[in-house]
Amino acid sequence: MKLESNRRVAACAAGFALPRYAELPTVGLYLDQSVQFVNGCFRTFQGVELTASMVSNYVKKGIISHPIKKKYTRDQLACLIYIVVSKNVLSMENIDSLFKMQRAHYTSAQAYDTFCDELENYLPYVFGLTKSFSELEPDVDDARKLLRSTIISAVNKIYLDCVFTDLRQEQALWPDILPDLA
Repeated sequence: MKLESNRRVAACAAGFALPRYAELPTVGLYLDQSVQFVNGCFRTFQGVELTASMVSNYVKKGIISHPIKKKYTRDQLACLIYIVVSKNVLSMENIDSLFKMQRAHYTSAQAYDTFCDELENYLPYVFGLTKSFSELEPDVDDARKLLRSTIISAVNKIYLDCVFTDLRQEQALWPDILPDLA
């Protein structure tokens, strides 16, 4: 990859930060508002997105609980943020299993904030913004190890999607002269 392309791809991840559990909306959000909120967290990453029909399917399958009076709570938003990251590397069945493991060991706030810390630690490293990633808490249990493995896989998938999107855009802009520049 050329230097300019590396910069464009790295720019996708520069400054990325998820809201922590305490920063998630305390008032319930309707379906469209929930989808908009989650997608807003990942606006720089193409392909990391959620639709209303996806959310409805997650509710029908019991992966997230039913909304209360058609409104989604911060627990459900935290689950949706996790799902939108992991859905490209885990099956829904495996996501559900991981949720059950997390709930057995951690509160919703602990599980979600740990997910955010791990994601924000690994993402800049994969995107070339840092030379190494911080050593966070060791894998104290299977739930933590599986969470970390999911994040590593998901971040690498997000990175590859960004790289290939950039390559396609570059080829679309310069289809005739790119071979001459190589």
